[in-house]
Amino acid sequence: MATLASQFRDALSAIEPAEDAEHAQDAHKQVSEALKADEYLRKLGVDPLLIGSYKRHVSIRRVKDVDVFARLTKAGSSLRPGAILDHVTDVLADAFPDCVERQHRSVKVDFPDYDLSVDVVIARPCGDHWEIPQKIQEDGRASWVETNPSKMTDLTTAANKAFLLYDDDDDSGVYVRVVKLVRQVRRAWVDDQPGGYYFEVLTYHAFQNMQPNEKTVAAYLTVVLRWIADTLPDHLEEGPVDPTLPDKTIKTKATTEQIQAAADRMTEAATLAEDALDEEDNCRAAVMWRQLLGTTQNTISPEHVFPLPDYCNADGTTKNSRTLIKGALAVPAGRDRYA
Repeated sequence: MATLASQFRDALSAIEPAEDAEHAQDAHKQVSEALKADEYLRKLGVDPLLIGSYKRHVSIRRVKDVDVFARLTKAGSSLRPGAILDHVTDVLADAFPDCVERQHRSVKVDFPDYDLSVDVVIARPCGDHWEIPQKIQEDGRASWVETNPSKMTDLTTAANKAFLLYDDDDDSGVYVRVVKLVRQVRRAWVDDQPGGYYFEVLTYHAFQNMQPNEKTVAAYLTVVLRWIADTLPDHLEEGPVDPTLPDKTIKTKATTEQIQAAADRMTEAATLAEDALDEEDNCRAAVMWRQLLGTTQNTISPEHVFPLPDYCNADGTTKNSRTLIKGALAVPAGRDRYA
């Protein structure tokens, strides 16, 4: 069994946001300051909060968008979603000229120098959680829908503490690492939809349902990919349960056909992972893991995520190895071992 722990550590390093994380933090700060500077929003108790994959530490290279949860802590039931979206659009357009776009559920601010955008989601209190604008398809008007994005951060932290991986070099949680790798597999194998958060939720359910207790990152990733592949066909009509609102399901832009196509591709990916995990030859296994994780995306120069060991060729053979063939005049050198 070739688990290649050091190569998986390098692969995780390869998909870390790196410089994007600094840009995301600065963009969030700029947008938050613009929101808090507006008198009307201050009266509504505006309290911006960074959410999304970056906040949960599960984002992967490259970060193309950052989510800011603009909580209006003093907003009442009379607040209309369309009106507040229009107001926030005007506020941000003054602060970031020619870089703001009003969307159905949020306001997008582009940061061209960073090659990323900030999605500002307006939220009003709803009991213990929040409501955000939602487009009504029939008449095009917006209403409010329940959400609780900050809870997903708490659930992620708890899962990472619950599932540990002990090896020679690391004793930290494995959950976040597996989420990152699943997101990378999705990028490499799924054309477009469902998106990264959809697969993150499936990964969360995989851990909660299976309670895996593997010894390596490779083994964790393999069992989770198989669970996702087997589960995706169950969600052709309705998404998985929202971990933050158990009576709700995750919404997606994906069509039934796209979800089925994603299920087919993830089945291929899971099978490849199982073959790689079962392979005893490190070089052949490394080539399969490299195929599984693909290359960095949204980057100027795509690079392989999974590095091959120094002693491996790109075709899965071992460097400087010579095979004895019939009629050969020389016998390959030994490996300093006795029978």
